[in-house]
Amino acid sequence: MRLAGEAVHAPILQTVTPFQRGATYERISKADAGDEDGVIRQGEDTEELAKRRDIPIEGRRFRDNDKSATHGKHRPEYERLMAAVQRGEVDVIIVYLLGRLWRNRRERAEGIEILRKHGVSVLCVKGPELDLTTAAGRLLAGLLGEVDTFEVEQMSEREQREMRQRVERGQVPTGPRCFGYTADGSEVIDAEAAEVRKMYEAIAAGATLSGIAADLNAREILNRNGKPWSHNAVRYLLQNERYAGLREYNGTTYAGKWPAIVSEDQWRQAVSLLTDPSRKTSPGPARKWLLSGIARCGVCNDGTTVTSAQRSSKTGRDGDRIYKCRGPVKHLARSAVPIDLLIAGTEPGKPLGLVPQLLVREDAAQLLMDDERPDMDELTAKAAALRARLKTMTDAFADDDEADALEFRAAVRRVKERLAEIERQMTSPARAAVLGDLVRSDDAVAAWAALPLERKRAVVAMLMTVTIHRSGPGRRKFDPKSIEIVPKNT
Repeated sequence: MRLAGEAVHAPILQTVTPFQRGATYERISKADAGDEDGVIRQGEDTEELAKRRDIPIEGRRFRDNDKSATHGKHRPEYERLMAAVQRGEVDVIIVYLLGRLWRNRRERAEGIEILRKHGVSVLCVKGPELDLTTAAGRLLAGLLGEVDTFEVEQMSEREQREMRQRVERGQVPTGPRCFGYTADGSEVIDAEAAEVRKMYEAIAAGATLSGIAADLNAREILNRNGKPWSHNAVRYLLQNERYAGLREYNGTTYAGKWPAIVSEDQWRQAVSLLTDPSRKTSPGPARKWLLSGIARCGVCNDGTTVTSAQRSSKTGRDGDRIYKCRGPVKHLARSAVPIDLLIAGTEPGKPLGLVPQLLVREDAAQLLMDDERPDMDELTAKAAALRARLKTMTDAFADDDEADALEFRAAVRRVKERLAEIERQMTSPARAAVLGDLVRSDDAVAAWAALPLERKRAVVAMLMTVTIHRSGPGRRKFDPKSIEIVPKNT
């Protein structure tokens, strides 16, 4: 019996679920570093649906943060979920959207077949319930999946078209800051740009990636992330076309509108060197001594080079570095310091080493000449004739009080331009890369002394062949004549 005015309450219906082994899966494709808000929101919604449907989860929560499914990238939690399905631990998967589970055709087809085989359904917070044990459920899952794939592919096409437009217009690339440039990539940071140029010069001069990285780290120059350099980081930088004001897209190179730090020729030379199949790819340890692997053993006299080592403590001179033969018989052991001073020394009050002596000669520019050119004699004659013409023109102008200064300067400029072109043809590109800045320096000795070890080694290898002979029995004063020096095309 109901009393007058008493409210009528509908009976409370308890939702009965056929699912007893539920699992949730959340995924977001892109997330800022440490940002998990997206997958947390998905998790809250899937958990709410599970409670509403009275589906026990019992810790079966699977979550991939910042993992794209479009390109089939590794998704460890998804793989764990599929393994749990195949073990019979799951009978329904709860997701926010079906597209969070699969977004490429291959993975979707494989996943649907696994769920069909093991009688697993899919519940979507924003979408239908899919019974994949039925043909209708699989059809609907396939159709919804195709819609997801269409949206992703269409978005990708728009992004690619936008990217191509940006590249064609020469706009600055987006992404992490590039060492040498400001955060937006539009301006050069002078101090970093100077280091970039040094890296390109060093690789052209024969330095190794490990040697360049070691030099940067020794001078406490950190990379864009504030960390020490590795040989791989140096390699990536040197092969980045952005430093030459270029950008490659789908195999085509476009000119950029941001300031270049090095020339296109410098960049291409570095890429060519680093991709040369004959180049040693193992990073290995950086060389620590001037002549290791360069100087030859005069006892073997078969081209075998020497290596450096620490003298045995039995001699009583522990810590003294020596050069010794690389061969199996250690028949040569010479103290390294006096030999290095003979070749490269710049110590005040002591004679200059042989290399700086060559660099300060009046005819030091001859070190850059390519003596292997078949037309070298012809080019040398042309250069000599142009220099003689310049002298004649200068003498004539000095003796002619009525000579026109403007005409004289214009004529001299034309002759100098022709001479510069002849000298460019006479110059060896390899020698210019290794020696050019030294020969053109106003203070060649200071420039040589400031070079990192890798550059000095490249200069020595370019200029001379060094052969180390025995010094004779017993301890005796260093004899420079025991070091044989043969110039290379100087």
